[in-house]
Amino acid sequence: MRRHSAIRPASFMTGFHAFPGFLLAVLLLLPLWNGAAVADARAAKSSTVSEPASRYTKGLLWKIGAPGAATSHLFGTIHSDDARVTALPEAVARALDNSERFVMEAMLDGDSLVQMAQTMFFTDERTLEQVIGRELYAESVKALNARGLPTLGVEKQKPWAVMMALSMPPPKTGEFLDLVLQQRAAQLNKPVSGLETVAEQLAVFDGLPLPQQIALLQDTVRMQADLDREFEALHKAYLARDLSAIVAISEKHQPGDERLYDEVMDRLLDQRNRRMAERMTPLLRQGGAFIAVGAAHLPGEAGLLRLLEKAGYRVTAVY
Repeated sequence: MRRHSAIRPASFMTGFHAFPGFLLAVLLLLPLWNGAAVADARAAKSSTVSEPASRYTKGLLWKIGAPGAATSHLFGTIHSDDARVTALPEAVARALDNSERFVMEAMLDGDSLVQMAQTMFFTDERTLEQVIGRELYAESVKALNARGLPTLGVEKQKPWAVMMALSMPPPKTGEFLDLVLQQRAAQLNKPVSGLETVAEQLAVFDGLPLPQQIALLQDTVRMQADLDREFEALHKAYLARDLSAIVAISEKHQPGDERLYDEVMDRLLDQRNRRMAERMTPLLRQGGAFIAVGAAHLPGEAGLLRLLEKAGYRVTAVY
């Protein structure tokens, strides 16, 4: 099955956080993969979905039960500061408030920010225009300006970094859903931790060869006219808690290079799903965790809900 041609913000729309300029744009994208976010949407690997996996098509908040442990919760986020999203439903707020700890996709600190900035930029004599060509460079700068994103320093950014900035709506308040959850947990003095490192998230795209990064940027620039409409459709699907609709939105788009997108989505979702499920194990055995990840990580045969079920956990929709 074909996959979405412009990598979207589902976890890209996950709240990292109150930082200015282009760095903020990149932070917003990471957890979708965050996310977000929703920020984060993806097509199923196959049109044939197993009966167990087909149960996980509706719902954002799920109870995860482990023998002998208190119930934990897994919540699918969208990397958005839309007021419709950041107003926490009562069931979500209650589950977070009653939890013992809050876990998100990745935590940021000063060292992580420095590492992120270093990874985004060429550190040799290369420039973005030299790498992608004059025409695509001009189109990329034009697209950044049109979305109100800063272009200072863009000449030294790598293609994947510009692609990510163009794959999300411009932030409005900066109060993204994941940040709202993190701040609420901190106010309640709950331990806060991450499932991944920033380096692991950056490697998803920074590890791609330059020709593949350029292909992703080309597709994303080409999609700019449709993005606002697609963002609104994703928000509506998210607010309806309809994971299958999020997948369907992504299936509408035909990638220019299907093999490339299969590889990217495997790196972006499938590999990370397996890693996150493994790292959730001690948290779920201990019990009482509230875990927030991009909603795109939840559904499908390779999604977190199915992986946890196959690992022996009881998975039940709450909201």
